[in-house]
Amino acid sequence: MSSIPGVLLTPLKIVRDERGSVMHFLREGRAPFTRFGEVYFSTVNPGVTKGWKRHARSTSNMAVVSGAMRFWIRDERDGSPARGAAETYELAPAEGKSFLLTIPPGVAYAWRCAGEGAAIVCNGATVAWEPDESVNLPLETWPLE
Repeated sequence: MSSIPGVLLTPLKIVRDERGSVMHFLREGRAPFTRFGEVYFSTVNPGVTKGWKRHARSTSNMAVVSGAMRFWIRDERDGSPARGAAETYELAPAEGKSFLLTIPPGVAYAWRCAGEGAAIVCNGATVAWEPDESVNLPLETWPLE
């Protein structure tokens, strides 16, 4: 459970059999789905950190589909009772840590590949990418610990 309002960690269902597996991600009519903007995949090489990023209008719905990732989030919303609060999440489907991490607008995030091989993250964003919708901040903006 997150102490940051709007941040959700939802267990993902994975169906496995001898042929492989299917991971359920987002589904219309089920929380936390609200709307569709775009879906994209991001690869992250071992030890590499991406971020900080903060969206103005888009909610990010992130799931690690391969590898292991560490996410740092920080509430930067004016008027939020949790402003300045920071949390860390480790997601790795092969290790039984299959979750959808929902990050609302105004909450900054960074992520690092935490495994030996590259990781793949899927983001179901509620707003399609627009050049003025998000801001990238230097990694040094906040500590990653």
